[in-house]
Amino acid sequence: MPIDFSFLKRIKKPNLSLFFLKSKPSSVIGINIGTYSTKVVQLRYASERAVLETYGELLNEGYLKHPDSSRGAGILHFTDADLGTLVTDVVRESNVTTRDAVATIPAAAAFITTIAFPRALEREIPAAVPYEARKYVPIPLAEVVLEWMILEDTQARDEITVLLVAVSREVVEKFRRIAELANLNLRSLEVEPFSMVRSLIGYDNTPTLIINFGHQSTTLVFADRGLIRMAHTLGRGSQELTRALERGLMVSAERAEAMKREVGLSERIEEREITAVMIPMLETLFVDIGRMISLYHRTSPRRIQKVNLTGGGANLKGIVEFAASKFGLEVTRGNPFARAVTPAFLQTVLKDVGPTFSAASGAAMRELTPR
Repeated sequence: MPIDFSFLKRIKKPNLSLFFLKSKPSSVIGINIGTYSTKVVQLRYASERAVLETYGELLNEGYLKHPDSSRGAGILHFTDADLGTLVTDVVRESNVTTRDAVATIPAAAAFITTIAFPRALEREIPAAVPYEARKYVPIPLAEVVLEWMILEDTQARDEITVLLVAVSREVVEKFRRIAELANLNLRSLEVEPFSMVRSLIGYDNTPTLIINFGHQSTTLVFADRGLIRMAHTLGRGSQELTRALERGLMVSAERAEAMKREVGLSERIEEREITAVMIPMLETLFVDIGRMISLYHRTSPRRIQKVNLTGGGANLKGIVEFAASKFGLEVTRGNPFARAVTPAFLQTVLKDVGPTFSAASGAAMRELTPR
């Protein structure tokens, strides 16, 4: 099947993705292969709305056993066979009924940056982007899929900002092979931050920072007027908290993980020993996040007004309040199902598990919603 890597310059309805097929399906699943677990969300298009049909999560442990000799990192470091079996099982266990799928590419496997051009050279941007991209993309352009989009501002400025995204063709082909092994019809691939912006921000034009607190890393996505302005990945994740508890309290990995989930950042006197181990790790992470916010503010005309926490680490008890105290901003826990029609009896559960499914939900929405 030929791959159509069409670039979309649409501003009001951005859809920066890697396309495979064009016709809109009645139902589609979003697949997010994380470092800790793999998630799927199936949505159906009805009455101009996305309707949740099913969702599921499967831990990667026990599946990823055979490292690949390729240059991939993270989950991409493992063989196609291991990943294909993992995706096959999570799709089956989640009672998925469609074969049409959109998969997310990890943020760490993509290059996302912005380039400023003088407004006087606007007509030369299409020819200039590939040349400028060589300065930012660390591998030959012949080996990547390159897309770009002009980010228009309402304020009159002397510069035009272009959002640049590059993904290794090797990564694209790996996802295609995984989908084939899982007997899925891969409609498109999308870099993870774009899926999260779609499910968590949607049409909200407020300058927002999404903090995807993952297992091994934390991805920061700065969005304004619903468009990504900057993305950066920090090599610290919630796994560090578990390891700190293992070392500090001399407990097993299983017990440390349970403590993290059950106690979190508790203020109870009898649980302060647990909290005291995690706080220094979080302090260091949030200092790094603060530096990135300062960097963003130096280059952006509008300051961040809201913070949205997502990823498995967002479920840490007390993390929302901790973040609010550090940033002095409105902080919320992400709910990617808020823009979909969901059964009333599931809403409480979905609110609790929502942060884990931000990327998978946004990927599925990509095929069913205009933005």
